[in-house]
Amino acid sequence: MRRFRGIYHGLVRLVLLLAVGVFWVDSAGRSAVRESAALPRDPQTGIVRGAEPLRIERGRAGACLLLHGWISTPADFANLPQALDAAGWDVYAPLHPGHGTTPADLEGLTAEELLHAARAHHAGLRARYEKVVLIGFSMGGTMATILAAEQPPDKLVLVAPFYGVTYRWYFVLPPRWWGALLSPFVRYVKRSERLTRVNRPGARGEILAYGAFPVSAVRALFALRRRAVRETDLSGLRMPVLLVYSSGDEAGSPSATEEFFDRLPARVKRKAAFVRSNHHILHDYDADEAARAITSFLGAP
Repeated sequence: MRRFRGIYHGLVRLVLLLAVGVFWVDSAGRSAVRESAALPRDPQTGIVRGAEPLRIERGRAGACLLLHGWISTPADFANLPQALDAAGWDVYAPLHPGHGTTPADLEGLTAEELLHAARAHHAGLRARYEKVVLIGFSMGGTMATILAAEQPPDKLVLVAPFYGVTYRWYFVLPPRWWGALLSPFVRYVKRSERLTRVNRPGARGEILAYGAFPVSAVRALFALRRRAVRETDLSGLRMPVLLVYSSGDEAGSPSATEEFFDRLPARVKRKAAFVRSNHHILHDYDADEAARAITSFLGAP
């Protein structure tokens, strides 16, 4: 009898501990959402200052479409747009739907809605330019992979693309499972500074991302990953491809990235692998070398 009483009390303590944890996570997330709402923004568009889409248009023959990462903004690309401009390319870095405004705008957003917007940007550039290059960072790399398989660009550049999570022991469960488990109880999760994986001191302040995100938004991220890795017909990916990544990426799994890259049927495939940087490689120690690798690979339009 004492044994069962001890088990019962242990379960009660565990349930109470989990309830307190869930309440704390939800409260911290909601607080971060309120902080995000207070950020200075354009009164017409609602876009946070610094998160605006970026355009460099000089009427040249070629253009680069830059697709940024999850819950982030075109600021992910740091000085790469200017390097592409100097190399002779026009540049367009749009803001994904639900991004750059308030985390609430991510609720209910689907992978297909994200892809639909990216397809429209890609089609618009293809109608206006002789050559179009797709460049995707992180989730943007996942999206660029899918778009390139549907409508091949002239070249494809994948910067720390998201094809899998770098697993850590404290995850306990696969990250995608946590979204399903928490969604009935938690609406928002505060974004930890540790989620911004960059090694260079001071670089986090250059990366503009939401301070919190809806639990439901995780579904769209992993749906894109599943579509790129498991459901996309890769046989059309025969354009030249450059992979820029870090072997020390603590967000996107380097092994998953390498495995996926090896599957691509492109005749011209190049890797630019770095060791000093983390996931946000264009803001990290190897940023200049990464930008040079990209502009060298692209050449002139």
